[in-house]
Order: sequence, then C-alpha cells, then structure tokens
Amino acid sequence: MGLDLTTKTEKLLTWLGLWGAMRGVFPLVAAVAVSVALLEVLAPPIIRFFPAVPANLVHVFAVGIGVLFGLVGYFAGDSWDLLFEMFYGPQGRWIDTSSPPFRVFRPGETLQRQRHQAAQVLPRKPGAEDHVYPEAVKIARRQVERWEAIERPLILSRFMRALLWPLLSAAILALCGSVVLVLVGAGADARRLLAVAAAYLALTLACLVPYSRRRVEHMIRLYRDVAGHTPRKKADRR
Repeated sequence: MGLDLTTKTEKLLTWLGLWGAMRGVFPLVAAVAVSVALLEVLAPPIIRFFPAVPANLVHVFAVGIGVLFGLVGYFAGDSWDLLFEMFYGPQGRWIDTSSPPFRVFRPGETLQRQRHQAAQVLPRKPGAEDHVYPEAVKIARRQVERWEAIERPLILSRFMRALLWPLLSAAILALCGSVVLVLVGAGADARRLLAVAAAYLALTLACLVPYSRRRVEHMIRLYRDVAGHTPRKKADRR
C-alpha cells in the first residue's frame, strides 16, 4: 500500500529540513511572508493612481499592512475551526455525507462513525458530543509515539489555516480597491485589481480544502486510535 498524502508531505518537508519548523514559527513566518507578497502585488496600481506619493512610501505601507494581516491572520486562525465545526462537528451539515461535498471536501460519514466509537470507550464519558474530542486528545497524548502519528495531519492543517485570513483579507482589499478605481474612472486598473481579487479568492478556497481535509484526517486518526487502544469496561457481574 502506498503512502498517504500526509506521510508523503511529512517526508518531503523532513528531507527539506522544514518538518521541525512546522511545529514552531514556520507557519507564522509563512503567514507574514505570504501576506506581504499579496499586498506588494496591489502596490503598482496605487503607485500609478497616486503619482505624487513616493513609490517607496507605498511599498512601506504595503509591507506594514502585510505584516499586520499576517500576524492577525495567524493568531485569529482558530476562528476557521468554528466554520469547520459547522460542517464536521457532531451536529455538522456534512457528518452524514458519504460522497465528497462539492467533489473536493472530505465526506463526514467516516468521521462521525469513528467519533461515536471513541465516545463509547472513553473512560470518562463526555457530557456532550462536543466534549469527545478534548477527552480523546487527553488519552492519545499519553503515548508520545502514537500522538505524533495522530498529530501530523493537524500540523499540516494548521499551516494551511494560517494562510486563510491573509489571503481572504488581501482579496477583500483588492476588491474594495477595484470598486474605488471604477468610481474614479480608472477602469483598466480596476479590472486588474478585480482579477487579482478573484485570484486571491481562488487561493483562499485552494487552502481551505486541504485545511479541512487534513483536519478531518487528524480527527479520524485520533478517534480510531482511542477506540482501538482504550480498554472497554467489563460488564458488571450479577
């Protein structure tokens, strides 16, 4: 059987010497760097429209706003987990799906089945289905080697999550800029910014898919591990 995508990605990053950094500051650095690059793409139309403003000053503002978007996007990344829960949580919209939603997202049927199985064997019964995940994490973390295998897709998911807000923020900024340029009669630059905004939105969706798929994979690994290694309580003798 061939290696899954998560393992292949881990091996590639390990070969590049980046896997260790994925657990550290690399996602933050990547979020800031990507955000700055996205804002720098928006600088030329602004420079052309405001020729009296020094180009260096525009680039300084682009870098500054890019760093801000990157930092905010990284530290506010957990907000995307709320969206994830709307579709893959215990009451999510896709938990009963057996075919990929929109042909790119992962079906939720397997995740829901593994969640139920893990809930049945947890020593401490969760008060609600929402509490199954934290209880399962507590158990899985007790074995370092097992947790490392479970955590790999989560690390990749968090990396993709760190890029979502910078991409979406830059897309909204580009869209607003195109509207302003249309209002002042700069049609050519407005069309360019609109195309950039569309590209940024496409990149946001391109990151959203692996973020959700890797997170689902992490949760399936977690619940499957807990269900397979947690001893069931023996029935009470009469």
